[in-house]
Amino acid sequence: MNYDEINVDEVLESVAAAVEQGNYRKASKKESMEVRLAALGAIVREMQDIVKKDKTLARI
Repeated sequence: MNYDEINVDEVLESVAAAVEQGNYRKASKKESMEVRLAALGAIVREMQDIVKKDKTLARI
């Protein structure tokens, strides 16, 4: 998935409209965990990039 191609403003507007209309459901435990793990994975990848660029951090 290419996150640069996602129109975040459009998605947020759609979600807000659905909530206002009561047309939504709570995420399942599995869905919630998937989102959390994806976010954690993105954080880890970003930190790996930072460490690769700054070799002094790699010695810690």
